[in-house]
Amino acid sequence: MTRLLVTFFAIFLPIYAQYETPKIDGRIDDKEWSDAKVYEDFGMIVPKTTEKYFDKTIVYIKQSPDAMYFAVKFWPKGKVISKSLIRDRSTDEENEFFILLDLENKRRNGYVFSFSFLNNQRDAIIYNERNQSYEWDWIWECKSTIFSEAKDGEPGYIESEVRIPVDKIQNKNKSQIGVDVQLFGYRPDGQSFFYSINPESELLTLKSMVTMNIQPFNERLNLNFTATPYVVMSQLSKEKFKQSVGGEVNVSLDRQTLKGTFNTDQSTLEADPFDFSLYRKPIFLREKRPFFSKDLDIYRTPINLFYTRAITDIHGGLNYTYRSNSFKAGIAAVEEEPLAGDTTNQKRRFLVARPNLNFKNGSLGSTLIYSKDPLNNYTEKIASIDGRVVLKRWSIQPQIITNTKGLAYRGNVSYLYNPAGGPYADAVYARYDKKFDALTVFNNYGNDYDEINVGGGYQFVYSRSYFSNLNMNVSYYSAKKISEDFTHQENINSNLSYKAADWVSVNHYFEYNRPDEIKDSAKITRTNFLEDHSVKFVYKNHSLDLGYNSGPYYGSFLHNPYATMELNFLGRIGINLSYRRQNYSEEDKTIYRVKLDYRIYDKLYLRSFYQRQHDPDKKDLNLWNSLLQYEFFAGSNLYFVLNLQGDKLDQVGQYFKVAYEFVL
Repeated sequence: MTRLLVTFFAIFLPIYAQYETPKIDGRIDDKEWSDAKVYEDFGMIVPKTTEKYFDKTIVYIKQSPDAMYFAVKFWPKGKVISKSLIRDRSTDEENEFFILLDLENKRRNGYVFSFSFLNNQRDAIIYNERNQSYEWDWIWECKSTIFSEAKDGEPGYIESEVRIPVDKIQNKNKSQIGVDVQLFGYRPDGQSFFYSINPESELLTLKSMVTMNIQPFNERLNLNFTATPYVVMSQLSKEKFKQSVGGEVNVSLDRQTLKGTFNTDQSTLEADPFDFSLYRKPIFLREKRPFFSKDLDIYRTPINLFYTRAITDIHGGLNYTYRSNSFKAGIAAVEEEPLAGDTTNQKRRFLVARPNLNFKNGSLGSTLIYSKDPLNNYTEKIASIDGRVVLKRWSIQPQIITNTKGLAYRGNVSYLYNPAGGPYADAVYARYDKKFDALTVFNNYGNDYDEINVGGGYQFVYSRSYFSNLNMNVSYYSAKKISEDFTHQENINSNLSYKAADWVSVNHYFEYNRPDEIKDSAKITRTNFLEDHSVKFVYKNHSLDLGYNSGPYYGSFLHNPYATMELNFLGRIGINLSYRRQNYSEEDKTIYRVKLDYRIYDKLYLRSFYQRQHDPDKKDLNLWNSLLQYEFFAGSNLYFVLNLQGDKLDQVGQYFKVAYEFVL
């Protein structure tokens, strides 16, 4: 009996020890990490050099049956910058650590998780080795403790701990995964650098990863169900309070996920900013609704055929996705709310399907869309096929679309950009027939035009205190109508950007453009020469951007100054102030913005955003959106929202929203 017990503990105690899970509190207990894989030697990846002037760092990696764990001991000799308080937001100068996971171990698709020392998180899906979709979100933990900062020649000391649950992530290899940890720091002279546990890594790509042997993660039935019902009480101006209910549902089984939404509420989403656009181009709006945002990597194509922001107020919808190593697919059906004032209750409906095959060096996909707009008696059927071939750093992407009446197609050949330095190039041709149209397509000029974009440049990265980064490029762009002799744009442009010192970066842009314009029923060819010069100053956790855009533009002269200041205090208060002006011919508009992010304490946030568009000849457009949010845990929140709009902020919208996530 004694021998049997000894044998039992000899077998199972090491397994138990391997899966001992650390407490994520930002204070590394060496006992909790004693069985972890340890990395103390690193390779410089930006700039690419054999020098090893990175800070002393120790990285620990281990697993449990359902999660990956990471810990970092960091002795920075240079400055530490941490200021972003909003999830998925960051700035180029902030210290962040990046964890890359390739759970398929194929160097094609994976995930990146990044965090600052204020515990601000960013995460993204990586597809096709290097493309990223930051609309994706995951629930994970990180905690850092800054024990000291570098002072008087002595390094500082910071500890960080991270837990990333992977039991709900699909398509995991049972024996090996790819892992990389990339870190950002500053030398005492102010020069920034990236280093990695793998000397052959490329910044934020899956090209070179460390292969890690693992025990299989828990594979339960992998049936997950989450439901987030919410109740919204709202009042607009002096109207009576209205009550509405809605919710989100998410069911996943192994590689399949089904999401549903009803009465999708957007009162707690950050307002889209007022903005300017030259050459009559539309403004691209970022998708913020989780119903769409977590799956944009599946529906994305070279021509943005399924631009989800073209679908506005969602009454209800279903979104099914399937993900495997070699095949990914999505099917979404969405119904909009009727337009305000439409007594006929007509609703636009959209149905989209997207299968996509993935190979070692490329992909082949198709998109099918059926849309119906009964109010305008309009129905469309669209079919598209696209592909991608990658040969080392070369990428080729073709796509062709038909709506049964006309065609659209695009071809793209690229020599991919490398942040560590070197050449890059891009050549694109796209054409949209006069009879081609799609309710959900996003492009520059609709239909009946073609465009060419050819350009290239070189990124210089040096290991020195001044002018350590230099990027220069030149490109040609042309967009012309097909059915008649009319040029939207035909320009040659060049861009030069450089980091003059650790505290100042500069950018110069020059453009010579020959667009056409219809004036008094006659076509006129204009000669525009635009310049844009900007400089960014960084001081500790604060920054100031100043810029000026000017030059001849359609017979007038642009005078467009702009400025942005970002301030951070105590690691809890972030203030963003911005000013933009657009002045030419008979148009003179100015936009002012003020944004406040205040983390009152760990689970209570106050966010306020004010913007004003001033036009001397019209009433001002004002928007003030404030939100008080208490987070029970990720996904479960209590909100109070106050929206003010109008030239005198007299149109009042008040919202009280309770949302709670159930996980079964």
